[in-house]
Amino acid sequence: MGRIVLRGGRVVDGTGGGARRADVAVAGGRITAVGQLAPRPGDEVLDVTGLTVAPGFHDIHTHFDLSLLAERDHLDGLRQGITTYHVGQCGLGFAPASPPTQAVFRDYLAAIMGDPDLSPFRSVADYLALCKGGRVNVVPILPHGLLRAEVAGMARGPLTRSQLDRMKGLVAEGMEEGARGISAGLTYFPGSEADLDELVAVSKIVAAHGGVYVSHLRNYADGLLEAIDEACEIGRRAGLPVQISHLRPQGKYRGRAPEVLAHIEAWRGRGVDVAFDMYTYLKGYTLMSALFLPPEVYAGGVEAAVAMLRDPAERRRLRESAPAADWAEVHIASIGSQRNRRFEGLRLRAFAEAVGKEVFDACADLLVEERLRVGVVGWPIEESDLRAVLRHQLCLVGSDSIPMGGARHPRASGCFARYLGHYVRDLGLLPLEEAIRRITSVPARRYGLGDRGRIAEGMAADIVVFDPAAIRDRATYDQPRLLAEGVRHVLVNGSLVLRDGRLA
Repeated sequence: MGRIVLRGGRVVDGTGGGARRADVAVAGGRITAVGQLAPRPGDEVLDVTGLTVAPGFHDIHTHFDLSLLAERDHLDGLRQGITTYHVGQCGLGFAPASPPTQAVFRDYLAAIMGDPDLSPFRSVADYLALCKGGRVNVVPILPHGLLRAEVAGMARGPLTRSQLDRMKGLVAEGMEEGARGISAGLTYFPGSEADLDELVAVSKIVAAHGGVYVSHLRNYADGLLEAIDEACEIGRRAGLPVQISHLRPQGKYRGRAPEVLAHIEAWRGRGVDVAFDMYTYLKGYTLMSALFLPPEVYAGGVEAAVAMLRDPAERRRLRESAPAADWAEVHIASIGSQRNRRFEGLRLRAFAEAVGKEVFDACADLLVEERLRVGVVGWPIEESDLRAVLRHQLCLVGSDSIPMGGARHPRASGCFARYLGHYVRDLGLLPLEEAIRRITSVPARRYGLGDRGRIAEGMAADIVVFDPAAIRDRATYDQPRLLAEGVRHVLVNGSLVLRDGRLA
């Protein structure tokens, strides 16, 4: 079989070096030559004159764990040039786990990840086997919260020594089967129950296998700096890199990103290999229950949480302890059942008015009726903070994509196109070559993917061809599924999966 030759493009190779005119040849899943290439009989030549040829992009933070198995094409990502997804984020995922634990987590996370009918899997190896045949690469990260549930159930309190030893065994097994790190979600139950010693203990196993500690911090608001300290202390004690997920300064640190960034830099100065990632939007997405209810409400699982919301005394207690919030920017993104789906897209106050209740009771009743399967978008950060974070040399890009909902977050369809179009080209936050380095070779190296992330002979042929003058996001909060524009061709492992913007 002949080569695929990308002819006449400007190669941005992922190292941060300047663009250069070169042809790129691909065969057998690898880049076989870069330079001025003479055609051979049997070559498939794609004229990419005037376009940029770059390594495929790495989305290092996504919640597509199940949708990558249920929806094999993932055109949303391909139209942005994404060739590799990292799953198992925020301590939330599905492997490794026994069927009972996995069933609990599928119920728990249905508002974020859906509940599609899939072939069964238990281990990381099982999961990766099911991913084969899809159009994109998948990098698994071990979800700490899932592992905790596997060894201790949805229970409160510290682990026993035997439970911790069992968790460490699961971590070793998962790393040996292809996981590239462990993620903690310290605002989500049961990960929220973990203390520093537990997180250091499991991270030491990850470190022994060359992995990364990924942290959804314990606090992104008034306790942000202390939460950063906790994550970095885990990295220092365990001896491994730390990746802080979706760095969004909130609470008293809203508008103070330079101070937060300086705090992270100080840890770098103390020898901790800490970095962070962020998406290219001001608003976030989470479970509706997380807005009102403390994580421990989930002790015992979804049914226990629903029973608590049904109990008048418990509901009164939860209402009184719920944090004050501005609901003006929060809208319902996803609802599990068809009967209530008409409320998707409504701001919370409008929803409460529509059902004739105040906000807390309207949402609590909806959570009961839907068994907590409700997601929301809202609570924006400052644009100045977002720009400061994206501009910083330690910032990588992770979309934090969630597939669920008719009014889902637009970042699933637009994050990387918005990065290269709006923030890099239009606002000039950083040069194109540096922007591409941060979404290609840097994450590939950080997660031990040594044969990816660069355009060079012998590297895996994950390649995106795009028009830097035309790449842009089209998805909005009102129309979140509009596909990005500007990406012409995408190759994954040497196979042409997107041709002229369409599935090949």
